[in-house]
Amino acid sequence: MSVKKHTQKEIGAFLKENIETLAFVDKYRGQLDTPGIFTFPRPAVFISFGRFEWESMVNGSQRGEGLIKFRVVTENYADSYEGSVNQDLALDFFEFNEKVHEALQGLSGTYFSNLERKTDEDDEDHGNLIVTIMEYQTTLIDNSANQTKNYVLVDPALNIEYKNKQEFTGATPETPFFVIPMD
Repeated sequence: MSVKKHTQKEIGAFLKENIETLAFVDKYRGQLDTPGIFTFPRPAVFISFGRFEWESMVNGSQRGEGLIKFRVVTENYADSYEGSVNQDLALDFFEFNEKVHEALQGLSGTYFSNLERKTDEDDEDHGNLIVTIMEYQTTLIDNSANQTKNYVLVDPALNIEYKNKQEFTGATPETPFFVIPMD
């Protein structure tokens, strides 16, 4: 299985399990660009992989340093201006964002190291959808190239012969062991 596919599924399942009110997790494919065409339950988290810089390790394995982006989406029709009767309700998305961050910060998995938040920002112009983009740095380990090699497992047949020490050429006589008094 692809390292990124496995990581996507692992993080998505963890978020759904640990954030009670989270309704939807998906791979980000521009769903927010066409909200009328693609509808989804809210609140939602969309996951995308940013740029990863890869370096080779041993046997075809690679280590990649990079960012995973999380688009946190809530829907809100309340008014956030000072003095609004529903200002607290309008600003509750901050609480949901904090729950997402608490779940992600320090999370590690099968192929990825601890997630560490690097940036977050509001993504604007989505009407009543409030979108926050959070970026977390991590290291991925990809050993898929190693797994595809045509290795043949061999169970070697060992041939063991026992010989007396005296039969070895250049053998020396037994060295006596020392006794150290402990008084």
